[in-house]
Amino acid sequence: MSYRTVSLSTFEEYLQSEGGSPEVRAQEERDREDRLSRFPYPVTLKVSFAELDFTNRLLWQRFGPAEGECRQRQSEYRVCDIAEPHSHAGKWMFCWLAKTEYNYGFCEWCFAERSDQQYLLAELNEINWGEKHPE
Repeated sequence: MSYRTVSLSTFEEYLQSEGGSPEVRAQEERDREDRLSRFPYPVTLKVSFAELDFTNRLLWQRFGPAEGECRQRQSEYRVCDIAEPHSHAGKWMFCWLAKTEYNYGFCEWCFAERSDQQYLLAELNEINWGEKHPE
């Protein structure tokens, strides 16, 4: 068993938690619209950094690498062994939205296919801090 602090959230809840200006919020919404134009099925979670890494490993093992710049070399649950900066093409992506407190924040995963989004939603009860953080 491991710690578990993940909770299902929404992009709107994230926006309400941020104190940014209307211009900053408008830019965040435009950035999200761009993501959703390519990956239209989102899941927004409030997670710890360990849960972020655990979730990315789960999705990588199921669907292959995430779209975009590979950040695996900083991951606690590393899947990609390439140490040099590089990118991947994938059918899912994630966007760290904001840190809310030490080691916690909002993250949104976006999927090209609805069935992949549904997979993550079905696995929410399995997301935790992982084997490196036993209770």
